[in-house]
Amino acid sequence: MPSTSASAKNSSTVERKPTLLVVDDEEGPRASLKVVFSRDFEVLIATNGREAVRIAKEHAIDVAILDILMQGMSGVDVLRELKEIDDGIEVIMLTAFETLDTARQALRLGAREYLNKPFDIPSLRTAAAKALEKRRANLNVVEIQAQFASLQRELQHRGEQADIAKETGAIYGSVLHDLNSPLTVINGFIELLHRQVNNTSSVEGNELEKMRSGIARIHRQVIRCIEISRRYLGYLRSGQTDLDSYVAINQVLADLQELLVKHPSCEGNELTVQDLDPDIVALVHGTDLLQILLNLTINALQACNTPHRVEVVAQSLPASFDLTSFKDDPTTRFVAAEKFQPNVKFIAISVRDNGPGMTDASLQKAFNEQFTTKPAGKGTGLGLGIIKRLVTQARGAILLSTSPQGTKFTVFLPEKTL
Repeated sequence: MPSTSASAKNSSTVERKPTLLVVDDEEGPRASLKVVFSRDFEVLIATNGREAVRIAKEHAIDVAILDILMQGMSGVDVLRELKEIDDGIEVIMLTAFETLDTARQALRLGAREYLNKPFDIPSLRTAAAKALEKRRANLNVVEIQAQFASLQRELQHRGEQADIAKETGAIYGSVLHDLNSPLTVINGFIELLHRQVNNTSSVEGNELEKMRSGIARIHRQVIRCIEISRRYLGYLRSGQTDLDSYVAINQVLADLQELLVKHPSCEGNELTVQDLDPDIVALVHGTDLLQILLNLTINALQACNTPHRVEVVAQSLPASFDLTSFKDDPTTRFVAAEKFQPNVKFIAISVRDNGPGMTDASLQKAFNEQFTTKPAGKGTGLGLGIIKRLVTQARGAILLSTSPQGTKFTVFLPEKTL
């Protein structure tokens, strides 16, 4: 693993010009390689293995080109030392006297490629470019892991502040609950990228695009976690939310689908998310709406242990639609803000599953704080309580209906008029 000092140096590697270390005890190859790569890299030269190790300790090296046969330390010994300093350095080995055992040893120690002297410049350029792409992908994953770990430490720190937790325990419980879904996705993508980076000898074409897409998704989820935290901390400070916030529904639905693609609850089940056509803007904070739909959809995906179908559908309601006509009955619960805004059109977003439905007792207690039907350790009872609070703050309503053929939650939110 990289040392602490190496990790600190590498955190900004992507921002600077990449560094290439050339190690060869012959003047000719050293001079040639410096000319070949000086345009694309900051090229550092070492005339022997000991000098190469010293340079690697003082500089963040991205790619190294090593001659395998040198006086003193061999290229294989230098390779081993470089990997101990920073195991993310991509190493290309050069030799005029190739043997199968030496090649195997170099590759086993983490060399990326093994090329013969006299080297072919186009092939060496290609090898260096591929090595740099993999190095950058690996650095991005390391940086994301650091952000992820920092966020987890911050959450733990918040949880340890006992005096604050006593006063605002419900709010912190809500924060941890709401962060669970994006954190699950972040962790899944990090694991996937680690496997891709470690198991791929070259990163190019479709594989490179997949990694870039995965890294971009992780960044979005980290930003989302930060936004959720800020929303709750803002609520703690002021005791109220911003009623002037609004968001386009299709953007939230796209985020919802992206979040759930890698979520464990989706495995084995069928999930469909239907966009609005045309798109509509709702009077609700985008992060709040995403948390509402995430909680409802994950609950629906976990409705039973057998494969089932979950659908998320949004629609614009006519201006004449009367929400006050909904009443509680043995199969229905209706939760609404104390006072609807007059002359407002509503958007309805439904999350329905074809599971076994809810029991009468569960239906009556569904929106109670701390109520959950999940086994110990599987649920907090915070989900529907959070949904109720966020929807009523947005001056909306929730309709819950259930039967042996499935359960349906419909969230009604005021539409923003242009």
